[in-house]
Amino acid sequence: MSIRTKTVALLLVSLLVVGMIIAGSGMYVLYQQTLNSTQVSMNNQAVQLAGQVTDLFNSFEKSGKVYQQDSDLQSGDPARIQAKINTYFGVAWGIDRLNFLDAAGQRTALAPYDAKVIGDNLSDRKFYKDTVGDKKSHISDIIINRVTGVPSVVVTQPVTGDNGQLAGMVLQAVNLETLQDYLAQVKVGSTGVAAIVNHDGTLIAHSKKELLKEQKKISGDLMARLSSSPGRLIKYTDLSERESVALFIPVQGTDWLAIVSLPSSEFQAGFFSSLQWMLTALGIGLILVGFIGWWYLLKTLRPIESLVQEATRIAAGDLTLSQLKLDSNDEIGRLARSFEQMTKNLRSLMLQVAEATEQVSASSEQLNASAEQSAQAANQVAAAIARTGAGVEQQTAGVANVLVLIEDIASGSREGANATKLASDITGQAVLATNDGSKAVENAIRQMNQIQNTVNDSAMVVAELGARSKEIGVIVETIAGLAGQTNLLALNAAIEAARAGEQGRGFAVVAEEVRKLAEQSQAAAKQIAELIAEIQGKTGQAVAAMSAGTEEVQKGTSVVDQAGITFKEIERHVKEVAQISSGIAAGLNESVNASTQVLAAIKAVDAVSREIAGQSQNISAATEEQSASMQEIAASSQALSQLAEELQQAVGQFKI
Repeated sequence: MSIRTKTVALLLVSLLVVGMIIAGSGMYVLYQQTLNSTQVSMNNQAVQLAGQVTDLFNSFEKSGKVYQQDSDLQSGDPARIQAKINTYFGVAWGIDRLNFLDAAGQRTALAPYDAKVIGDNLSDRKFYKDTVGDKKSHISDIIINRVTGVPSVVVTQPVTGDNGQLAGMVLQAVNLETLQDYLAQVKVGSTGVAAIVNHDGTLIAHSKKELLKEQKKISGDLMARLSSSPGRLIKYTDLSERESVALFIPVQGTDWLAIVSLPSSEFQAGFFSSLQWMLTALGIGLILVGFIGWWYLLKTLRPIESLVQEATRIAAGDLTLSQLKLDSNDEIGRLARSFEQMTKNLRSLMLQVAEATEQVSASSEQLNASAEQSAQAANQVAAAIARTGAGVEQQTAGVANVLVLIEDIASGSREGANATKLASDITGQAVLATNDGSKAVENAIRQMNQIQNTVNDSAMVVAELGARSKEIGVIVETIAGLAGQTNLLALNAAIEAARAGEQGRGFAVVAEEVRKLAEQSQAAAKQIAELIAEIQGKTGQAVAAMSAGTEEVQKGTSVVDQAGITFKEIERHVKEVAQISSGIAAGLNESVNASTQVLAAIKAVDAVSREIAGQSQNISAATEEQSASMQEIAASSQALSQLAEELQQAVGQFKI
């Protein structure tokens, strides 16, 4: 499998893994953001709804304090009490009936007046007992009108005399139709609903009025879950059999709950819409990263593939010049230029060897011609010597033959030593060339390692940036939370200011400004959070790009390491050839020395032979000289021919 295939596979796997991680994390974060946004929105609506109910009962409580201080109601006179009750009922708002009970629980006054119920005793009612017990205002359980389906409640207000004793109590039958009208205008999302329920789940008001007529109740299990999780979303099946999420806020001063509910389908629709945009952006981003990675891969691998092709061509013996078109100044570019220089040096060396081989071949031919001429002369001399005496001829011929052989050996040894020296010089040049190549590769390896260290350092810095971005994100969430709380406080302050009337107008202006500042803080915190999320996304992409760069540098280092090993092998083989050549030269030098010693001994014998031979001395000497020249030329010619053949075979392996 090629490096390109491995790298493409790794890039695709990395993009797939990173895409899955980012998609999973993004889905989780998006879901949490959608959930939190929905919860905040529903919580604000629930708070407003609870505040509306609280304001309603606060108005009745204020009226009750007026009743408590009325002297006519404290008088105990039924006529005065009835007249005052009629007066109060005429100006009252949202009240169906206004009753007065004496201290014993007997109805003594009623507006609108109904003689049938005057005198009824209500002392057995819970609201009467609670009011008598603590002399405070109380709210009764819900009473549903079976005809209209409109719920109502009784609000009690104790009336005490100057002595602090209970003189009676005013019963306000409050019509909750206005509360129902308010809920009908509340919009929770597109299809959500709002409701007011009491402690046992009975509907007091609901966005869908028909549910009141059906006297629907919320299950005890759901009420228990709501009571244990105020201000938090819970999943449930609503009264219309829809899967929904709900959130409640207690109504201050009552045992009622303000509930807002949103169908899960609407909540999920917003989430999936945002998810679709996120996945589309993620897909586009991954495609762009893939194209960039593919472009960088091709740009990086093309020079390496060119170097591999050049190395294969040289290994096959092709030393013809070729130009590597690499203009980069990085390590691969410098390696390519060094590779080109090495090829040029090797080609020059082979050219020199080829020229030397041709010269040796020509010299060998000349020596062969001289050997033939010497052989002819030696034959003529041998014929003259044959006519001398048998004893002198044998002795002289023997001495001459030995002398010729020894000189032949010495001459051949000297020629061999010279040829070996020439081969040693050529081998030395090859050693120098391989040393230069090895140094260039080592420099490339060191540079690749430095690049790898730099990339690793950059990856650590980017990872640290990602961690800092997360810390900033936590701080921004805290700021957003504080802004949300400030907004709620400003809303409560505005409600209180509205209750205070003209006296609270200045306080309302301040509360409105605080609310605006809180909303601006929330918007700014949201923008910062989006920027932090974008930085974290870019940081994740930078980390992925750094990891891919580190792997590519490691692969480049492996390729350069392999080139260094190849150069080391070439250097080792060349040095072995140099050592063998040196050994041959040393052996030939020893042969020359030995031949010189033997030659001296033979010359001594030759001197004795000259004295014995007499007149055959000159002829023997001439014969010996001719024979020695012939043998020397023949041996040198043979050695040179063999050396020239070997060099031609070696050079013939290369295409120059």
